[in-house]
Amino acid sequence: MNKESNQKKEPALIVQKNNQYSVECQTKVAKDCLQKGEFCDSEEEAQEWVEDECWIFSGEGWICIKCNEHFMGNLKKTRKSRGLDGLDDDLEVGINTVR
Repeated sequence: MNKESNQKKEPALIVQKNNQYSVECQTKVAKDCLQKGEFCDSEEEAQEWVEDECWIFSGEGWICIKCNEHFMGNLKKTRKSRGLDGLDDDLEVGINTVR
C-alpha cells in the first residue's frame, strides 16, 4: 500500500466549470444546502462572493449559510437537552470546548 492511498483527500475549495469558478460548501449537511456559490470569472471573485454572502471559513473549507444554520440549530437543541436556555448568546455555556 502506498502513502497516497492512506492520506485523507483534501476537499476541493474551488470548482471550475466552463472557465468559471465557484466555491463549494465543505459540509453539505443541510437539506437546503447551497452546494456551491455563484460561478464567477476568477477564483478570487468566487472567494469574494462567499465572503460577501457570509459563508464561514472553517480552516479547511467554506460552509454555506444554510449548513451554518443547521449546525447552530443542533447546538441550540443540545443546550436545551442539557437544561440550558438554548439562546444564542453565550453559546459555550454548558458545552465542553477544545481550545
